[in-house]
Amino acid sequence: MEIPVKDDTEIYKVVPCDVHGLMIVYLSSELDEEGNMMWVTAMLDKELKEIWRRPVALPKGFNLQDALYSNKHLILFYHSPKGATDSNFRIIDMDVTSGEFKSLSYSVPERSGMAYFSIGNEFALAGINIRNDESLILAYRFSNQQISVINPGVAGSVVIVSINIDKPSGVISSLIRTSGSARKRNFFLVKADVNGNIIANIQLSKFDDSRMINTAFSYRVDNNTDLIIGSYGRSSRTRNIEGMETIGVASTGFFSILIKDNQESNSNFYEFTDFENFFRYLRRPSDLSTRRSTNRIEKGREYSFNHDLMAHEVFKWKDQFVFMAEAYYPEYRTVTTMVYDYYGRPYPSTYSVFEGFRYLTTFIAGFDINGNLLWNNDLELRNILSQNLKRRVLAWDEPEGLVLAYATDGKIVSKLIDGGSTIEAVSQSDIAPLSPRDRVFNDSNSNIEPWYNNYFIVYGYQNIRNSYVSGRSNKNVFYISKLAYY
Repeated sequence: MEIPVKDDTEIYKVVPCDVHGLMIVYLSSELDEEGNMMWVTAMLDKELKEIWRRPVALPKGFNLQDALYSNKHLILFYHSPKGATDSNFRIIDMDVTSGEFKSLSYSVPERSGMAYFSIGNEFALAGINIRNDESLILAYRFSNQQISVINPGVAGSVVIVSINIDKPSGVISSLIRTSGSARKRNFFLVKADVNGNIIANIQLSKFDDSRMINTAFSYRVDNNTDLIIGSYGRSSRTRNIEGMETIGVASTGFFSILIKDNQESNSNFYEFTDFENFFRYLRRPSDLSTRRSTNRIEKGREYSFNHDLMAHEVFKWKDQFVFMAEAYYPEYRTVTTMVYDYYGRPYPSTYSVFEGFRYLTTFIAGFDINGNLLWNNDLELRNILSQNLKRRVLAWDEPEGLVLAYATDGKIVSKLIDGGSTIEAVSQSDIAPLSPRDRVFNDSNSNIEPWYNNYFIVYGYQNIRNSYVSGRSNKNVFYISKLAYY
């Protein structure tokens, strides 16, 4: 299906809702009689035909932060960062079969930031970072439509790094860090139930100055075991884009921490430079000179490479625990213009313009139940330049192995691996346009997500030209395609 748009600005939020269909959420240009904005939710069936649509009225200033699906519930999280301090956070709980919904309000302090969202079988979570204060987690339970507050119990100003819900038990595992410089940050694993009761609060051992946590995710192995996997860096300088911290410190490798009976039992560190084929897909000019060197000792010192990473949550595959992260860097364009001094004499003025985030490659690694690295692999990312940081690569289990895939330039790029072995090399599959005579001249902000059974959806923004059909000679569209994997 296609929807005409003006450009590739990301207007539509797409949420797969299992066998029930597909939900599209967007902000309408219309207002209600009271001047409220109209957020529209449209439900599509398995053939991408609209079943129903419902408007949700919210005051001006509210933005959609995330939309998650579970157990026939579509949960929409809205926040008004610059609006009134009362009722400035909204949770919309929508029944995907009927379109009926309930709206709940909550007041979060002014200038709060939305940190992390997660959903389980019976409840959904919103992590709220409060500037210069203790952060909190809001838990919304489906059964009674009530919001409870989970206070991590870490004193001082803290930041939520990640949240994980163990769906069988309902235990919430959060990784929290203190604010301040990278060298002085402390990290905590906080486990709680949906009612806000703290089960455990464990301070992780402070890494030395050459090993500082960047990203970290917790996986609940069983009632007595938690496995924390993430990335760490050697530099204490945080990564900032346009004045905002993006990912903390840069990463030089992966780490794992095993928690047994709420006590640290084992920890491991693995540098990227020890990974097989680490230098294969580094394409920045500064990286190319590094790639040509076969020795990690350069100019009398050990070389350790820094990377910006967009990390994924840990997931279980077979009897292993898999961690995946996409490497990127901020790309700038140099602009030179002529300006004039007080006497009218021209001279060149040069400045840099932020173009977006250029994705490079995907690191993927498998760990055993004790956190020991078993294997590593990779997937090159090409032609992805985005203004927004988000996870691009999808991984799913097949009988032959683990499939890695992403969407770009009107194609699905995929690779089949079995741990560190490549079963099928990188291949490309075209995303068929609506008309066989359509020619896609530009494809941007594309995504691939699982839907149901062996079906997937891919969606994004395209510029299409077709000289054979009236009105399609040059058209910008938002598209959704349904794909099957065989």
